[in-house]
Amino acid sequence: MDQRVVFDRDGYVVIEGALTPDEIERLTAVIDHIYARERGDAGGALHLLAFCGRDAAFLELVDHPSTLPLIIDVLGTNIFMYHCHLDVHPPERDVAQPWMWHQDGGIVNRDLETEPRPRLAVKVAYFLTDVSEPGRGNFAVLPGSQLRNAIARPRDDRNEIPGAVPILVHAGDAVLFDRRLWHMRSPNRSGFTRKALFYAYTYRWVRPRDDLEVGADLVGTITPAREQLLGAGARAIDFWMPDQTKLPLR
Repeated sequence: MDQRVVFDRDGYVVIEGALTPDEIERLTAVIDHIYARERGDAGGALHLLAFCGRDAAFLELVDHPSTLPLIIDVLGTNIFMYHCHLDVHPPERDVAQPWMWHQDGGIVNRDLETEPRPRLAVKVAYFLTDVSEPGRGNFAVLPGSQLRNAIARPRDDRNEIPGAVPILVHAGDAVLFDRRLWHMRSPNRSGFTRKALFYAYTYRWVRPRDDLEVGADLVGTITPAREQLLGAGARAIDFWMPDQTKLPLR
């Protein structure tokens, strides 16, 4: 079946063999180096935002020919990569997980009032390790849920929900998914360390409309509230996850 048809129906599509063995080897070596530097002897999981500028191998995935044509087919050409994260998840103890199911977009999912919400963005995940069997920290999805603003949440917050499936892919495969698709990372109960790279794309107009300049003689009139309303922010993530900061207007 055509990839676009599958994507529109299920909210995601698997792109088999997106990366060559040489690309997998090169990317894995860079990830291992970064992991050792970031985590050191502490070990554990690594969720690293804004990683792609750290190595040329990561930049090559921004416009990778195995995935970019389908991204353009879905969103068009007026796009940019607005978000990325590098994930390393070693084997975990068999302990209860918190509620993990979510849609991407952060505050977008509270601010937009339509049903369903607009697609707005897509994300592609490149898997560098074999997760072709369940229990390896698989990307889990609820197929077709991109058209639902909410899903039933069990009272006990257990992540096993009806209709959910783990995505079983090999090293080098990629998964393109609609940001609205309800998804989560399942626990890694295997002996493997799960490594994956995520790149998210949206429209280039998701940024200020005007090239606003404020004269140096007016800087003293900029209160914290005005600073927020004029588009300032200490970190890019603060615009998408404002609950992590104290907004002046709050």
